[in-house]
Amino acid sequence: MTTTPSRRVDRRMQRTRQALQQAFIEVAHEKGIVATTIQDITKRADVNRGTFYLHFADKYMLLVAIIHEHFQTLLTTTLSPESRWDRRSLQLFIQAVLEDFERKYRHLLLAPDVALLIERATCEELARLLLIWLKQDKRAENQKRVSLETLARLTSWTIFGAAVQWSQEEQALSSERMAHAVLLVITEGIAHLAPFALPE
Repeated sequence: MTTTPSRRVDRRMQRTRQALQQAFIEVAHEKGIVATTIQDITKRADVNRGTFYLHFADKYMLLVAIIHEHFQTLLTTTLSPESRWDRRSLQLFIQAVLEDFERKYRHLLLAPDVALLIERATCEELARLLLIWLKQDKRAENQKRVSLETLARLTSWTIFGAAVQWSQEEQALSSERMAHAVLLVITEGIAHLAPFALPE
């Protein structure tokens, strides 16, 4: 069986993207994200600037692509294909995000624009997966008070905020216990956990 030209081109483009991503990770680790230039990346990847711009508008779009792909890998290695909107899947999901943030961002000072990019890309991926789970659950179709999209986005920011805070502290709680605490807030909410704070 011969490989078609378009398939060869697709594979070559994929290899180039991977080389650029790996080069960015290596150089940014040495110099920091802000100080890393496109010239640094293309030199390390052994490609020209024109090739870089065929794939990415700038180094920040390359960073976003790296975050998205990393997140996809994290989810596929952590969650089973049968994962859905239930307590067990959510607990595993939250714990994986917590531990990933602790490895990557603990005590790491990021430039505000870089931090914002990481926040946005991470929350987009979190919300995307949560929305898939919600739409797969037939019971969610009857929930009309808040749209599923809004529910997924708010839940993603809850998980993200908890992960950032927890990853930068000297933890009193294990990742498992913290994930359980976040899960309780998501699944039971303030009205159940602290009804005294919401008088009639």
